[in-house]
Amino acid sequence: MKISRDLRTFFLLAAISTVGYAQSSNSTLLLTSSSPSHSIEAKLLVGLQDIPTGAKGTIEITPDSLTFTGSNLTNRLTRSRISGVFVGEERVETGGFAGKMARIAIPFGGGAVLGTMTQKQVGFLAINYRDDHDGLRSAVFALRKTQAMEIADEMEFDLISHPPAVPHRVCKTHDLSNSIHVLPIQSVQGLAVVPEYQSLLYENLLELPAQKFHVDRILPDGERGAECASYTLTLTVDKFSKGNAALRASTGPAGLFVGVTKLAVRAQLRDPNGKVVLDKEVKASRRGDRESLNTVSSEAGDIAKEVRKANIRAEKTRLNR
Repeated sequence: MKISRDLRTFFLLAAISTVGYAQSSNSTLLLTSSSPSHSIEAKLLVGLQDIPTGAKGTIEITPDSLTFTGSNLTNRLTRSRISGVFVGEERVETGGFAGKMARIAIPFGGGAVLGTMTQKQVGFLAINYRDDHDGLRSAVFALRKTQAMEIADEMEFDLISHPPAVPHRVCKTHDLSNSIHVLPIQSVQGLAVVPEYQSLLYENLLELPAQKFHVDRILPDGERGAECASYTLTLTVDKFSKGNAALRASTGPAGLFVGVTKLAVRAQLRDPNGKVVLDKEVKASRRGDRESLNTVSSEAGDIAKEVRKANIRAEKTRLNR
């Protein structure tokens, strides 16, 4: 009888401790209307108006908003206008240019050994949201992956319970100025593309100077007037291989062949009548001792070049009629 009571007591205590652990582990960032804000250190990679790329600062989470403060500037995103939150990670090399030169300078494979010792894991948080003009934007942050996961888990309830409305407008009169409507980036069926790469590519395109495309304005999807733009740019990722910069750095010359980051995007540009004026696959890759994420900025620049050439050809055709 005593043994039976002891067993019941043991299982009861075990159940209580298990429930307590589950509650504490799942409530790290869970906020209610009376909860205090929660701040996390992060680096902005791209996507917040008026805050420069690369700014270091803090993400502050409240029940109503997500605010990033960096470079003495602040940008606040209303949680009801956030449409997606994604978490990623990557192994990168530390030391910047000096570290790269040190790895090159060490003979007899010593640079590759150094590469294995100077790498670190970086987490990414990609947040898709609608700006004040209903345009679809993406803010991407670098921070600890565990903290990125905490933010994503805490915001998941909002996304499920209160999905933001997607603006739908019909064009009555096409824009007489030269403008491009950039649609959300898609991928071919069955191809897995990490969300931060898609978000970075989309946002890098939007933040390029309009002159790079030979247009006056670049309009994100959903923005008022985008449906009447002169051109519509559709981008579909048809090839993607996420490489590993740390692996490339730690394998010396072999890094030209292993851990390569590859990205190929089908770019289609249509005029207001739906006529295709550009249909081309644009490729970018990163080999050797270079950051994988730089593939995205390279791809955005190459897409802009192709769009510019197609736009100039279409403009000449119109003038010669």
